[in-house]
Amino acid sequence: MRLVSAWKAAELLREGKVGLVPTETVVGLVSDAHGLGRLFETKARDPGKPIAMLCSSVESALLRFEEAPPLAWLLAERCWPGPLTMVLDDGNGGTVGLRVPDHPSMREVFAYGASTYYATSANLSGEPAPAALGGVDPRVVRSVDFCLPGTPGGGEASAVVDLSGGRTRLIRPGPGLSEDILLLLDAEGAAPRIYPPFAV
Repeated sequence: MRLVSAWKAAELLREGKVGLVPTETVVGLVSDAHGLGRLFETKARDPGKPIAMLCSSVESALLRFEEAPPLAWLLAERCWPGPLTMVLDDGNGGTVGLRVPDHPSMREVFAYGASTYYATSANLSGEPAPAALGGVDPRVVRSVDFCLPGTPGGGEASAVVDLSGGRTRLIRPGPGLSEDILLLLDAEGAAPRIYPPFAV
């Protein structure tokens, strides 16, 4: 296991490398666009499956869309940074999952590198996701280029809300986000409001 600093991790990611990075949920298998193919190979994941993006801020996540749904901004205010993945239309006929993680190790990588990275849980497809580096399958560890140390996550995957195609669907509940809360926020989002509510 090659342990590196956040600065070195950002440099390796720019070179198309793939690494293990702790988040507040589970260990992430992370790459930039150049390493995306290797990321799929490492996880033994179907390349046709969509993959999430970790973003450094609400702005870097939502301002990539010409018109993010009002509910997306409300959820961002309530849940980001933190364990929520939002699925939105990507503008090319597909969807993209976005998350703004709340973990000091990942925030350091953002500070030294890009504002977005591709990420998935650091387990082989179909196996449990590890909360700490010590729980990562040795086959995955041998396949990556580096590991960034950090405090373990809680072990529970992020909540997932699908806002694609004009719908609102809670795919996976999480801490502080239930079906009832989502319905209340959806009703609030229908009220007139100016977006985005962040300084840019």
